[in-house]
Amino acid sequence: MMNQEHGNGPSLLKKYVEGKCTTQEQALVEEWYLNLGEDQIPSDKELISDVIELQKRLKGISKEQPYNNKGYIIAIAAILLAFFTIGTILYLQRNNNQESKHELFVDDIAPGKNKALLSIDGQPAIALDGKNSSIISKEGSLGYNNGTTIVETENVKTIRLSTPAAGQFEVVLPDGTKAWLNALSSITYPAAFIGKERQIQLTGEVYLEVTKNIHKPFVIQTVQQRIEVLGTSFNVNTYNDNGRSYTTLVSGSLRITDTKTKHQALLSPGQQAVVNGKDVIEITTSGIEDSYAWKDGLYVLHEEPLSQYARKIERWYDVEVDMGPYGDRKFSAIIPRDAKLSEVLQAIELKSNVKFTREGRRIVAMR
Repeated sequence: MMNQEHGNGPSLLKKYVEGKCTTQEQALVEEWYLNLGEDQIPSDKELISDVIELQKRLKGISKEQPYNNKGYIIAIAAILLAFFTIGTILYLQRNNNQESKHELFVDDIAPGKNKALLSIDGQPAIALDGKNSSIISKEGSLGYNNGTTIVETENVKTIRLSTPAAGQFEVVLPDGTKAWLNALSSITYPAAFIGKERQIQLTGEVYLEVTKNIHKPFVIQTVQQRIEVLGTSFNVNTYNDNGRSYTTLVSGSLRITDTKTKHQALLSPGQQAVVNGKDVIEITTSGIEDSYAWKDGLYVLHEEPLSQYARKIERWYDVEVDMGPYGDRKFSAIIPRDAKLSEVLQAIELKSNVKFTREGRRIVAMR
């Protein structure tokens, strides 16, 4: 922790922001944020001001969240850690000629980007323009967020938006609900919500901000669960990497039903429901922000098995990752989603001492 022994904390952070820290001071700041806990929330106004200023420089982070609460300060600390980690990696790359020739950097693999497929009434899918980040469904038409019309929808019944590996996209549904699709995900919805419910189907991982309508509940159907919504923000992860589906509530309320066991759970903000099709739905409150940080451009990992993070790497970079004997090794880091694959692997190497080899799009942890 930064204390009197190492100099003034706020001053040291300011030096880091201004790029004036020595290597030792950089390491000290990074270690401080790496071990920051809820009982160590910065209270100094100058320190918070510096943190907020740095936060503004990082793209993809929401500017609408209030910063005068503990959760947000923790989130900013996490964001800073991401900046520090990747900054350290780039520093090492620039100052180590041998490392810069490492095979991980040869023909480097870029992260995912905006790309998706659109299918209307079961017709062959069309590729969407990746220069746009979202599409908007409204009465009578479907178009890009820049106003360009894709198709008229007067006679359309069902729309399906899907993302491939290394793809993401946003869609505004006919009722104004917003949905952000992670890689290898899909959302199927009607061209117009008619009837007593607004019902959609999801696969993969989707973050939603549902438009409130107490007279017409919003219902999500996945393979493992049924989710009933009145008006709320939440994340649904149905990748089923370990036989489980995760629903994380940010605001509002949700009722989760396990479609196999019929067990139910009512979620409050800050809770996550874990469905496995066997046991009673598990409710947890730990690491909630981590589960939807992807929407804001970050992977936040707290003691996550490398085998589990490997699945995220595969989906976002469209590669195959074999962690070998290191799959159970725990890993904590915050990684920007716009980092190149080599930077991600170097972050793992730096923090876990796991070395990798790469052949094409196959990554293998060396024994």
